[in-house]
Amino acid sequence: MPPPVSADRPPAGHPEGAPSGQVGRAEWGLLTDEADWSVELYRILGLDPSVPALTLDELPALVHEDDRPRLTAMVTGCLVDARPIDGEFRVRRPDDSVRTVHMRGEPVLGADGDAVSMWALIRDVSELHWHARPSGSAAQPPPAHRPPRQGPPALDLAVHHPAGAPPVTAAADWCDALELPGGAALLSIGDLTGRDSAPLLGAVHGLALAGVRPGRLLSILDQLGTATSLRGAVCCRYEPQNRNFTWARSGRPVPLLFRAGTGRRLTAPDDPPPGADSSYGQAELALRRGDLLVLHTERLSEPDVARLLGLGPQLSTARTARECVRLLAGELGAGQHGDACVLVARVSG
Repeated sequence: MPPPVSADRPPAGHPEGAPSGQVGRAEWGLLTDEADWSVELYRILGLDPSVPALTLDELPALVHEDDRPRLTAMVTGCLVDARPIDGEFRVRRPDDSVRTVHMRGEPVLGADGDAVSMWALIRDVSELHWHARPSGSAAQPPPAHRPPRQGPPALDLAVHHPAGAPPVTAAADWCDALELPGGAALLSIGDLTGRDSAPLLGAVHGLALAGVRPGRLLSILDQLGTATSLRGAVCCRYEPQNRNFTWARSGRPVPLLFRAGTGRRLTAPDDPPPGADSSYGQAELALRRGDLLVLHTERLSEPDVARLLGLGPQLSTARTARECVRLLAGELGAGQHGDACVLVARVSG
């Protein structure tokens, strides 16, 4: 498969100005029949942001006629049966170009259990379909859960998740690394509660790809009312150009920083000022080459964390994140901490 094409250099046949890879947000109120769209969604659909957002009844007018039954089935299942939306369909823009979008969303339920609104994240995935193999089989996009690989300074990532721990379902720890446009990376880790992790993890990815910063991302997740919640979470963004590390947290855990053989807890962010658009504060830190970050869930006790901090001298001699994980796992001891998870990020460039 050819390498992905940069959004500012469209391939042959790619409509000029098409917002491939952008992510837009939408919410539809069912009681008031109101709709609220982000500017990015207007761009994806090729619409004027000054025009009122389309209601759910009006939305099919933009959808390719062959895909309207699919959209109707997804929305009906969401609003009637409270099923998450997760599917693709084609839209026809006012300039007559056709885009393929992926919609992921959920209903918001009222006190009586009925849907009162529906939120969705809509991503332009047209570029993935242009790179489908000539045989006609499905395209093979790069995996969503991958560490950043392009351009120094880079991160070397590794994860400790004890063997035999339950999968990412109810009451499980979860961690993830996602490459963002421009080479940035989203690192997140937390304790999942609920019956279905896919909608929440999809929302994390969609919000990050849309450019939402860590503090605001956690705040939006609190408002979504999904069947799964992310508690004891740490959400981070790493910018490779200047090694800037921005993070926010929900709950007790804070990242651990190991530098020049010494480990310490990062100082927790201050609470945001009154009237801010997020209920979570953010902290920033300039990292250096050779720095090691350890993200962990709150299943690790304070004594456990103190023991990890004592590994500073040994970790400073490790050459890779994988070696660091082996040292951390050896200190924690196999099988003593349930499904606790640790994510190691080493600044390697």
